[in-house]
Amino acid sequence: MREQWARNIAMVTGVLIVLLAMLFAKIHNPSVPSRDVMGEAVREPPPSAVLPEADPDKQALIASGRNVLEAQSCLGCHSIAAEGNPRFPLDGVSQRRSAGAIRQWILGSDELKDQLPSGAFQIKQAYRHLPPEDINALVSYLQSI
Repeated sequence: MREQWARNIAMVTGVLIVLLAMLFAKIHNPSVPSRDVMGEAVREPPPSAVLPEADPDKQALIASGRNVLEAQSCLGCHSIAAEGNPRFPLDGVSQRRSAGAIRQWILGSDELKDQLPSGAFQIKQAYRHLPPEDINALVSYLQSI
């Protein structure tokens, strides 16, 4: 009899854990599309398609920055246009930070040590090995979104 109760309790506990995990995932990863004024679903273009009208050299630099973002798996921690980890969105970062400040955040400058969790600070410091051209391209891309 005790074994049957133990199995039942274990099964109910497992089901509750799965249901709570599904609820948590639904809350933190909403799939509701944006709506326009008329209530129609609006599909945003992918971030790589949102390039400002600029000279070809600037566009190439921005495209290179998107490649650096993808190569460094930045979307594992950040999101852009609902792509990636929604916890730390980078949309509109150019309105909040200057190019120099964006560069400091990417590289985890020493001034930011108290503002970042230690794990994030260490991850960002690892980007210091990237060539300056890649950092410049990434900053240009982030300023363009």
